[in-house]
Amino acid sequence: MRYIIAFDVGTTAVKAVCIDRETGKLTTGKADCELYIPQLNYAEQDPQQLWDAVCTACRECVAKAQIDLAQIGGVVICAPWKNIIPLDADGNVLHRSMIWMDARAIPQAAKLNKSMQTDGFTGQDYFARLLWLKETYPDIWNKAAHIVGLNCYFKYRATGNFYTECGEDFIHTPNPTVQAHYDNIMRHCGFTEEDLAKFPPSLPSTAVMGHVTDEAAAQLGLIPGLPVVGGFGDLNAITFGCGCIEDNMAHIYLGTSGWLCETKNERVPGYGRGHFTLDEKHENTLFGIQTGGRAYDWLINQFYLGERKELGDAVFEFVNQEIATVAPGCNGLIATHWLGGELPPLAAKNAKALFFNITDQHERKHFARAMLESICFTHRLSLGYYIAAHGGRKPDSIRVVGGGAMSEAWMQMMADILQIPVRVPANPRFVGTMGAYYCAMIGLGLARDYADAIASQSLGEETVYTPNPDNFAVYDKNFSIYSKLYRTLKPLYDEINGVY
Repeated sequence: MRYIIAFDVGTTAVKAVCIDRETGKLTTGKADCELYIPQLNYAEQDPQQLWDAVCTACRECVAKAQIDLAQIGGVVICAPWKNIIPLDADGNVLHRSMIWMDARAIPQAAKLNKSMQTDGFTGQDYFARLLWLKETYPDIWNKAAHIVGLNCYFKYRATGNFYTECGEDFIHTPNPTVQAHYDNIMRHCGFTEEDLAKFPPSLPSTAVMGHVTDEAAAQLGLIPGLPVVGGFGDLNAITFGCGCIEDNMAHIYLGTSGWLCETKNERVPGYGRGHFTLDEKHENTLFGIQTGGRAYDWLINQFYLGERKELGDAVFEFVNQEIATVAPGCNGLIATHWLGGELPPLAAKNAKALFFNITDQHERKHFARAMLESICFTHRLSLGYYIAAHGGRKPDSIRVVGGGAMSEAWMQMMADILQIPVRVPANPRFVGTMGAYYCAMIGLGLARDYADAIASQSLGEETVYTPNPDNFAVYDKNFSIYSKLYRTLKPLYDEINGVY
């Protein structure tokens, strides 16, 4: 087998990538996805439309690659986690997918917090959203034979089989401590054995979950019978693609959302804003941010719409050149990227974005740079928790990946604000794809484990951005102010938006 097809499904676009195992060449196809926000705190997508995008991207990919389809060895899929999709017994979608950023389940979160004597649940929490579905649409809940995530849904469409994997399974887990935690939440949700039977069983992410059916092959532009390796959620794919496969290894991801993530052998109580299961042996500590690249994309649509219509995606390089001319600290302008609120402990869902300290000396390029600086400031907050957990020791450097890592201006900004070297791999936009590829190599018997899969690839040279001490003082000052903004403005956010 010479080729592997990997699907990297994001929040706003699907990439299908044909990976040539002999040359390392990546050939891509892409299709956009529609995001539905029918009201405040809602975020939905149409699973059928997403599957159509997967098929469109795949057909474009193999057509561009001009390959012999018989030389494709298998397919692997990674997709955003914590989607909730109810399906009937025939696999028909009963409700649009509530995606990871949906935060409608505020009453259910409050109920769980009261019942479990905690404050850890928000309206965005997976379990709160499950409870919202059961309480708000009992007819849909009762009719649902399967409740699946997005990765599982795609595998079902490709193979006809219902299997998930441990990183996307919040009902069953190989970790006894985490299983006890899940069982406790299920009890407080009041879920019965009949309810829990709706959730698919798990197989290891590297297992072959089935084979491409005749119907799916016709839709994808592939041949029937190809093995489909389980794959995982996007967080897992990016972590593996970064090579963060050992305890204490960390990375930053810059996409529609973003995070600082550290691989751990076990979950550490009280450390991190969230956790996810990486594989059967590792847990990951997550410092997530709600709106990273999405806030920057919003800014470009508001401030650079004419250039975006004229230049298309090349508008980002145009803006990068503009912000490179702005002095660090943006002449005292500070932004927050909290378009849809932010995750605690930084802020709360009722906090929204703002620009602070605007003067008549500020141009649009200052607003653009300030938005990027704000995202870096949030990651600096997260890095502070990492440093505290490691006895005050800073990491020697940190790897930064995702589409945002393509910007040289942003990466120098990140290094200066974090005050540690930033390392960007040769293809930062494709780390999720490479993580899925490594998974497929193991599942198809081409590698023993992730270390073996990574070692077998020539990944190209990384770029290292060294911090500039001349910029530390202005960033320290702005970071200090940024860190106080939510606490200072909380009474006003509560007054204008309500408390939730």
